[in-house]
Amino acid sequence: MPPVLCRLALLVLTGLLAACVPAEFGTGRAATQIALTGGVTLAAPRGYCVDSGSTRDRAEGGFVLFGNCAAIARDASRAQPAYPALLSATLGPAGGGPAALRPETVEGFFRSEAGRAVLARSGQAGDVELLAVRRVDDLLLLKIRDASAGGGGLQKGASYWRAITALGGRIAAFSVLPLEGARLSDTDQVGLLKAFVGASRAASAAKVASGSPTAG
Repeated sequence: MPPVLCRLALLVLTGLLAACVPAEFGTGRAATQIALTGGVTLAAPRGYCVDSGSTRDRAEGGFVLFGNCAAIARDASRAQPAYPALLSATLGPAGGGPAALRPETVEGFFRSEAGRAVLARSGQAGDVELLAVRRVDDLLLLKIRDASAGGGGLQKGASYWRAITALGGRIAAFSVLPLEGARLSDTDQVGLLKAFVGASRAASAAKVASGSPTAG
């Protein structure tokens, strides 16, 4: 198996690509970005903040969920996001990813049973239908319908978009997860994904340029 697929398979085994959504937010802390082990900093568009209770930062990979800043901070004066959705980012092993991904290789993996199991919140390949695939610059965009149980305010059976790319030498998956009752168009979701990836790349580059130590 090619090295990239080995790393993707590792994410299947650890379950890191499946969205882990808390029953409720409200830690009282609402940071707009977070630095992870390995030199990657994740940041989201305006109105979205880190849910620290869902964050995982381990040698084999990381997971960060971003939600409504006002809800997380329990402060109605905080900025509201433009769209009613959660944003998630999943990273592969630090130092274990390529500088760039071959889209055709990654697309082939996610069309397989193992790949669809990664995309499903339930971890069951049969719950996921891959509706569309787009390649925009170095992003592989996947439109998915997931029949897994919603939970955490997420829609069951809703279609949503994920972006697969490389970030800081690691395989990364960024997702837009519409909340129950939300109506987000494909254009809205793809635009939000691109902003999410762009903000994280800019934050990571700024951290490296400043020479600041990376917090776990």
